[in-house]
Amino acid sequence: MLDRPPMLAKSRLHSYCISILYFGKEGTNCKYTPVYTEIKPVRVPFQKGLGQKFCQPAGSGIDLGFFDINDLSRPLPGENAFPLVILAESCLPSTSVEEHALDELQSNNFMHAQITEAVIERHSDDNFQVKVVKQILWVEGVRYELREIFGIGKPNEAAINDDSGKECVICMTEPKDTAVLPCRHMCLCSECAKTLRLQSNKCPICRQTIEELLEIKVNEGS
Repeated sequence: MLDRPPMLAKSRLHSYCISILYFGKEGTNCKYTPVYTEIKPVRVPFQKGLGQKFCQPAGSGIDLGFFDINDLSRPLPGENAFPLVILAESCLPSTSVEEHALDELQSNNFMHAQITEAVIERHSDDNFQVKVVKQILWVEGVRYELREIFGIGKPNEAAINDDSGKECVICMTEPKDTAVLPCRHMCLCSECAKTLRLQSNKCPICRQTIEELLEIKVNEGS
């Protein structure tokens, strides 16, 4: 048992924090900075563990009425920036999270992060809704962009469309295990995928040009 608050303990244990940036811009090594410097990032420490719920501190948000609705509902034109960026970060600081600035945390070579880039849309009832556009993982100095694969779910979970079944759309017998890139339709078995590349360069679902084939082994027991 610790005899003082865990986030104030100076140790080599991981420190964790949630950082919220309004109009955050991605730079090198997944380092984010606010486009408008007067809008300061919000950082809140949290403890290690699953199933945690994050609540932004009262009074730390922004008044959306100060912004053009078009600026909130899309990435900034000409900028690699989004109206809302949420970073879940872990690092190995020598001191507590509260004693580090945002840029210091993000320059740490040991930092791991999950970054969510989003826009803010206003509905007809004047309520605002956050829409996730992109998710990024930063692990040991490598940037990974998460992409959805269409048709990878179980049949009862997939959307009702041409590739919602679990069989290959070419042979109709073997289970599909190969996705077409960049359209991300998982609709082929590995053998039909090899044959298709010799005969056509179009996705059988959307007819988009095939740039790459990605074989994915799905654990049926999961």
